[in-house]
Amino acid sequence: MDEKHRILIIEDDPGIIELLEVVLESGQYHTIPAQGGTKGLRLLRESGADLVLLDLMMDDVDGWSVLQEINADEAIRDVPIIILTVRSAWEDPDYAAACAGMYVDYIVKPFSVHDLLTRIERVLSNHRPQIPNR
Repeated sequence: MDEKHRILIIEDDPGIIELLEVVLESGQYHTIPAQGGTKGLRLLRESGADLVLLDLMMDDVDGWSVLQEINADEAIRDVPIIILTVRSAWEDPDYAAACAGMYVDYIVKPFSVHDLLTRIERVLSNHRPQIPNR
């Protein structure tokens, strides 16, 4: 049996983190919860996550800044990122343009569980890690 994919959830709302953990762990995923951008960056560097679900509107560090920091770090920049936020990309056109290519998908809350899982699976099946060793 294959090892479960590890998904890092960077989100500041504990209720959303809990919901995502229940949804993802009921399937084939192992979750790594990170409340806030600062903790999320630290855990991404430590965890070897296969994918990141990133909120944009967080209290400590906004998601756009987290995304730019990930992109600037050679050790973690190849981890695929799905933005999961209440804000449409049209609400932040300058950030969305500046960060184009730094994320693989953009999902607006509220989301359909089926759609979320389908998009996660699509990203993980298309992503081939640079370093096969964990």
